[in-house]
Amino acid sequence: MTKRLLPSTLAVAALAATVMALPQAAQAAEQPDFQLPAPCGETWSATTYSGHSPQYSVDLNHYPGDDTGRPVVASAGGTVEVSGNSGGWAGIHVRINHGGGWTTHYAHLSRTEIAAGSTVQAGQLIGRVGNTGNSFGAHLHFEQTLNGVGQRPVFDGVTYTGGSRTFTSANCGAPETPAPAPVSAVGDLTGDGKPDVLARAGTGDKTLWVYPGLGNGHLGARIDNGGWGSIDQVSGVGDITGDGRADVLAVEKSTGKLWVYPGQTNGHLGARVDNGGGWNAMRIAGGRDLNGDGRGDLLATEEETGTLYLYPGQSNGHFGARVAIGSNWDAMSTVSATGDMNGDGKGDVMAVEEATGKLFFYPGQGNGTLGARVEAGSGWDVMSSVSGAGDYTGDGKADLVARQNNGDLWIYPGLGNGQFGARIDNGGGWNFDS
Repeated sequence: MTKRLLPSTLAVAALAATVMALPQAAQAAEQPDFQLPAPCGETWSATTYSGHSPQYSVDLNHYPGDDTGRPVVASAGGTVEVSGNSGGWAGIHVRINHGGGWTTHYAHLSRTEIAAGSTVQAGQLIGRVGNTGNSFGAHLHFEQTLNGVGQRPVFDGVTYTGGSRTFTSANCGAPETPAPAPVSAVGDLTGDGKPDVLARAGTGDKTLWVYPGLGNGHLGARIDNGGWGSIDQVSGVGDITGDGRADVLAVEKSTGKLWVYPGQTNGHLGARVDNGGGWNAMRIAGGRDLNGDGRGDLLATEEETGTLYLYPGQSNGHFGARVAIGSNWDAMSTVSATGDMNGDGKGDVMAVEEATGKLFFYPGQGNGTLGARVEAGSGWDVMSSVSGAGDYTGDGKADLVARQNNGDLWIYPGLGNGQFGARIDNGGGWNFDS
């Protein structure tokens, strides 16, 4: 009799063990506290349509106006699995793993602001709205998935079930964390004939510092240029004010205005010159003379179209009518108008291709156009900033300044043929603009 009851007893025990295990399995896949992937307090419109793939995907727009360049933030904390150009329908995208099988996907971005492998918090800046991949207007394509299967998106405990509706972001657990503003090579701002470096540091006011070049591949003691927390982009440029000194460009966050700050000879900047609005739709890359008129020019990539424009510098702190000089430049993660990299006396351009991590050299023709590109190296996708403004090593050849994702700063000596010698270490901690 005992032998007949034993299997039943085992079955009951096994069933009890299974029932006891169920809460643990459910807990492992517990849904994170997902929030709207937009900065705290912003109101966005959600829409979808029949056949939207993957299932339950949602398109988000801030409106009114063009959303290109608007901040996209992490819906919940996690680890960035993918960040870059998909080469497919998603365009430039970010995917975050939140644990327990949960992921979120942010597609059609104009650019990413975070590297794969990074740990992010809810509310941290990860990218910018764009129109890349299979997209027909700037918007954010957003997905929440569990074990690879699309789920109905949840924002602050409210499930989006379709149709057109608005959500106001309660994603306020962490302040928007801007990616480090590019460390920018700039011409001589200290009056010693050597190019310098610009960088911002700290929270809130974000002090702008000028680091004097020493002419040996290293940098001297930094010079405080006050709070620049209102500025989105900063770049060095040649002389466009007619005083023979290098100047600085900046795009203001709130207005989208481009400002020119005249360089002095003491590491400080003069009264800024207003160059109008609309520049928050552009990714600027100021540089040396590209059209042969002896003045610094401005390169800028239009986020929505990927068109590269040349804005010829004048001698009054302003720019002339822009000229389109290339397409598909949104495929480049960094672009810099540099000094003469190949020894022909003309300003050139260096750019890192996002999909491959390759560094390309584009020889300037001296008339505002660029020649056929030449590969100058691979593995440059580990660099968050690449720029050039002249000779940092004292050998008469133009060099590159590059900041690695881990915060290390390197100077790459130019060889005068579009290639580079052994890099020079300028220490860590250069990803401090957060």
